[in-house]
Amino acid sequence: MQFQKLSISITLATLAVSAQQHAATANPPSASHASTKNEVILQQLGLPTTQSQTTHFQSQKNISTDQARQTFFSQPLHLVRAAASPDGAYAPSTYEFTLTIPKDAGQPLKAVTITQATNVETVEFDITHSRVFNSRRAAGTEIQLASVGGHQPSNAGEATIVFDQPVLPGNTVTIVLAVRRNPIGSGIYQFGVTAYPDGENSLGQFLGYGRINFHDNSN
Repeated sequence: MQFQKLSISITLATLAVSAQQHAATANPPSASHASTKNEVILQQLGLPTTQSQTTHFQSQKNISTDQARQTFFSQPLHLVRAAASPDGAYAPSTYEFTLTIPKDAGQPLKAVTITQATNVETVEFDITHSRVFNSRRAAGTEIQLASVGGHQPSNAGEATIVFDQPVLPGNTVTIVLAVRRNPIGSGIYQFGVTAYPDGENSLGQFLGYGRINFHDNSN
């Protein structure tokens, strides 16, 4: 009996589709009415209707659009300080970069990339001794890091710091990067700072250059 019901359902569904196709070609003015009637028949038989298929496709399209969207800061972060200690030429040192995340930033801070601008020499970051503090100086509460590295191992003048937990808006962080030594000669060196919000498809925001002035120790 169940097999006979299934056969009747399939036959009715086939007739409904055939009627819909015939109405659309032979009698265009009645195509809309035939379509509506056949949608009801298909719905009663528990089969997917054209409308439901269209809705499903539109839903999938919206999901794909959402996945393609990028996360970004609604208000810019600020690079407020860059310093070296000590700042003498050819001395082992640590560089500090302080930035603030405004309360209306819209997204928490997930990562920061620091890249030296081209100059006479390229400093070499010792990334294994990098630290981050939730303050304007290298003191106070230390922030745990997920990883520290660079895009290329041979790129000595670049470091990317990824926080274990994103830093919420309204906070100030100081990134402390150890360097093996300062440049041999005196002069001003610039370091570009780019901040990334939390999210898999985050859009980096360039905050500008931190300027560090190195002094010659010779008399």
